[in-house]
Amino acid sequence: GTVSVSVGVLEGELGRSVTVRLTTADGTAIASEDYKYTQVDITCSPTQMQQSVAIAINDDNLLEFNETFSLSLSLVSIASTVTIDPNTAQITIVDDEKVVIGFASEVVNVEEDGGNAVLTVLLAVSLQRNVAVTFETSSGTAKDFSDYIPTSEKMTFTPGVTSLEVSVHIIDDGFPEFNEQFFGVLSTSDPDVLIRPHRATVNILPNAIVNLTTENAVEVISN
Repeated sequence: GTVSVSVGVLEGELGRSVTVRLTTADGTAIASEDYKYTQVDITCSPTQMQQSVAIAINDDNLLEFNETFSLSLSLVSIASTVTIDPNTAQITIVDDEKVVIGFASEVVNVEEDGGNAVLTVLLAVSLQRNVAVTFETSSGTAKDFSDYIPTSEKMTFTPGVTSLEVSVHIIDDGFPEFNEQFFGVLSTSDPDVLIRPHRATVNILPNAIVNLTTENAVEVISN
């Protein structure tokens, strides 16, 4: 995209043409990465007292903070009756990217004596800043403190990181029972983050049971 900058006479009138030079300078935004470096001479005349300059903005498809660069004006033609005020301005590039974060799998199976259920959370695109989501457990047929330890954890993706794991401890109560389930839920207050999928189901599978039948028994007859 581009940003249009207007330069013109704010007060009074011009008796002749006056030329000023507009120059960009880096702030948190970097020329060639975030915007096109620009240095251009602008001439205002008695018949055209305002001019516009377009500065190109680079869309880098990266999630980052809003960034700024500055503009400065200086006189090129000598004009003792001309004052440049203000002679600087700041341009803010508002980041418009969104990132998608979600569970790698919407269903995770773990045996009751398996120790921990491990859930993987993935980030879809690269980052230039930290992004955080909150993981929390929610009971279904499996109940917290009876079947699993409730877990709440802040997960922070730093630049270069695209995968994080969170573990939930499973409680083995030693009793035979049907499959039970609880849920992992992701949330965030970051407006630049979309969460898809935001929920995963954790199935707690009963431990394997070995039955001893009469076919496995050895009969001993005493005389």
